[in-house]
Amino acid sequence: MSKFWKRVGMSAIIAVVLAACLAVVGWKLVTRRIAERMRPPRLVYQPVPASDFVFNTLDGQPEHLSALRGKVLFVNLWGTWCIQCVAEMPTVQTLYNHYRDDPHVRFLVISRLDSPATVRTWAERHRLDLPFYTMRDEDIPRSMRLNQYPATFLYGKDGQLVAVHVGAADWSAPEVVRFIDGLERR
Repeated sequence: MSKFWKRVGMSAIIAVVLAACLAVVGWKLVTRRIAERMRPPRLVYQPVPASDFVFNTLDGQPEHLSALRGKVLFVNLWGTWCIQCVAEMPTVQTLYNHYRDDPHVRFLVISRLDSPATVRTWAERHRLDLPFYTMRDEDIPRSMRLNQYPATFLYGKDGQLVAVHVGAADWSAPEVVRFIDGLERR
């Protein structure tokens, strides 16, 4: 009888490991397929007053959007659990690298439903050094609750929300750089 239970236990372990491997491979394949089909976002300048909100550094320090007035802001709401979000992150990193040393442009890559530790681990595993933050769902202004992620918001230096894009996009495209450069000149 004990030999039977050892075989059953071993079979169960093998089945669980195999299922986990298949899930990881499936996630990677779907992510790659999404990334291959991503297109640049269609950004249209439509300024509207923006709501202030609070987000937290990965060390737990609260920050206010309004404190960044005077800078062009790229705000991306995402999550490590969101396959489209994960697929677009390398293009967000490329765009960030372009503006990394520009004091007039700030990136806020804000994770919702993830702990700071989860975001840090995920970023390290994917070799991303974006400025990551976290936010509680109740702190997201109603105007930004689009019920789909990723959701990206661009703000002008005057603090107005000027463009919104929902869904995965190729943020490394030249037209995105031109749009942000145009916001810097305004």
